[in-house]
Amino acid sequence: MKVYDKVIKDTIDILKDYEYTELKINKNVKWNCLKNNEFLLEREVAFELGHRINPCTVYNCLTSNDKLINQDRILLYGKDLDEIKENSNFSRITFMNVDNVQDPNKAYIEIKRLEYERFKLIPEGYMILSSSLKNRENVRVSKKAIKARINFEIIGNLFINHYKKIGGVNNVWMIFIVGDYPYIENLVNKSYEVDAITNAFDHILKNVIVDCKVCPLNIICEDVEALRELHFGIKK
Repeated sequence: MKVYDKVIKDTIDILKDYEYTELKINKNVKWNCLKNNEFLLEREVAFELGHRINPCTVYNCLTSNDKLINQDRILLYGKDLDEIKENSNFSRITFMNVDNVQDPNKAYIEIKRLEYERFKLIPEGYMILSSSLKNRENVRVSKKAIKARINFEIIGNLFINHYKKIGGVNNVWMIFIVGDYPYIENLVNKSYEVDAITNAFDHILKNVIVDCKVCPLNIICEDVEALRELHFGIKK
């Protein structure tokens, strides 16, 4: 699985010059998680993360490249939950190291499966409102959860532990970004690249167009070497 490696490298490069806090990994983190989505009334909400107008994003990238992702990490850019006093912009990025799958069809199924796994984790007091079309994630955090000292270390570990229960997932990076920063627009563009790569992956597997000269996704394959290898491998 190498198709998203360039996006991972570009994302790391975008963030490299900015300060962050590295939070502790905890395999035994404790926080109540719900089986069904909860609805938090306005009077119950301490603040909301994720502006509906300002740039923000959420995207996942998978890789089998141990040189890129070889450990679990939680990186926080900006304030932690217990420091936030008002509604703030919010972005979240997830990188996963997964077992390499030789069969491209199985690899694509794994990509889509892990993309939707995030909806299955429901921390109490941390109400996630997602829009896959806009690559955004809005979160309502309850006053009760803040009093109980919820923070991104807890949320990050809950996600990591959830993903690592799934066969084939080896390591997970969780990146939380709170606030408005000049690089957010660049990350939004990276999220569109992720979508384009996933669509090209699906396109290749379906063999919709076998002539690269007339394929509308040719520019993506030219930029992502792993997609070219996949395409020509299938044609062979």
